[in-house]
Amino acid sequence: MKSDGELMNELAHRTHYLHEMTSEESALVKKILVDMYQDVQNLCIKHHLQLMLGGGSCLGAVRHKGFIPWDDDLDAMMPREDYEMLLQLLRDKQLGEKYEFSAPSAEYESVTTFLKIFVKDSQYIDLFSVNTPFPKGIYLDIFPIDAAPENKIARYLKGIISNALEFCTILTLYAKYPSKELQEYMALDKRMWHRYKLKYAVGKIVNLIPRKKWLWWFDLWAKGNTNSLIWTIPTGRKYYHGEVRMRDVFVPVVKGEFEGIEIYLPHRFDNYLHNLYGDYTQLPPEDKRERHFICSLTIPKK
Repeated sequence: MKSDGELMNELAHRTHYLHEMTSEESALVKKILVDMYQDVQNLCIKHHLQLMLGGGSCLGAVRHKGFIPWDDDLDAMMPREDYEMLLQLLRDKQLGEKYEFSAPSAEYESVTTFLKIFVKDSQYIDLFSVNTPFPKGIYLDIFPIDAAPENKIARYLKGIISNALEFCTILTLYAKYPSKELQEYMALDKRMWHRYKLKYAVGKIVNLIPRKKWLWWFDLWAKGNTNSLIWTIPTGRKYYHGEVRMRDVFVPVVKGEFEGIEIYLPHRFDNYLHNLYGDYTQLPPEDKRERHFICSLTIPKK
């Protein structure tokens, strides 16, 4: 059975419902993202924190020395300890007034289960965020890399609960901030529409517990014993079990190049990328290339 993400991506290639960036818009967004990444990376270097490109951005750096040609976002990741230190620096306004951020905490609700840093005075509104109260600017995603239990049974159980908690955060987002645009998009495909209605109904029940608690519970649960030799990215594209790698796959980071700037990559990036994409050296067919579900875009004026 195909995942929701796969079905939504296929539909994006068959319809014209979503906003499609012009080549000029794409170039401007990419420039903003690279500048943002440099600002965050400089802050991390100053405080001796290991920040590395992840997901499609890591793939882009290795295969294209920059963005994947049809992509227009940036993903980064950090070991949990460094991630928590970066969060504190952001709370202390160390990144300056140009940016704002959203991340799970005991006090505040967030848009996702991981850190997102946004450029103020911009808009990058997708199907899921239309009616939310969170920042909606052009953003950089930063995922925590967590230690996983070395015992297989303990790791399996931790992963099951981690995935369940994360799923609850998604359900509560559907139910608490319903989006007409998302409903219209889902209704274009019968399979997606049935899944959406089910998620919305279950989300109304799950939402009896405040959403910020689900987010905080997930974030607390995802953390692991830092002495473990096995790490994972619970918020990654393949979820807890699918992201499990040995610690030395991620650290120490190694230098790479991205859009003409020096960046850092996972230590054994070939192992990391093979796990995510298989033969990542081959370009996927056009109808399988990932799309972003943008409703509207506003790029800040210089």
